Amino acid sequence: MSKFSERLKLLRNEKKMTQQALADLVGVNRVTYTNWENGKREPELDKIVELATELNTTVDYLLGNSDINLLDTSKKDIQNFTKEEAKELSGALMENMNTIFEAGKKKFNMTDDEMEAMKVLVIKQFLKETEENEKNDSSNP
Repeated sequence: MSKFSERLKLLRNEKKMTQQALADLVGVNRVTYTNWENGKREPELDKIVELATELNTTVDYLLGNSDINLLDTSKKDIQNFTKEEAKELSGALMENMNTIFEAGKKKFNMTDDEMEAMKVLVIKQFLKETEENEKNDSSNP
């Protein structure tokens, strides 16, 4: 059994989900999902991204490329990171975002220019939300 299969099953069980429920969320039949979890088949990249999203994890963690589920890290944990840990987190999140963008590019047949424009929009939205959250945090002591 691959790390992907093991983590898929582990994360699904942690969420107390059935195979059918998760299969429905990512738009495949249960047999297909079961084959992924048993290591008999591997999903396409866009389905891996959907699985990671539904299981609140990163693609890298789900695939076994990282042993840290970065989305399971609290704000307090992040604030206590060393510079090296923060750099590692930042790099891992960028890799995860690039994987997601690559899956979207293939799925929606986007050009490189369209993909770059999408990245800019996502970054602008992130910065806007971060600024709004900081304002809300400072006004609610």
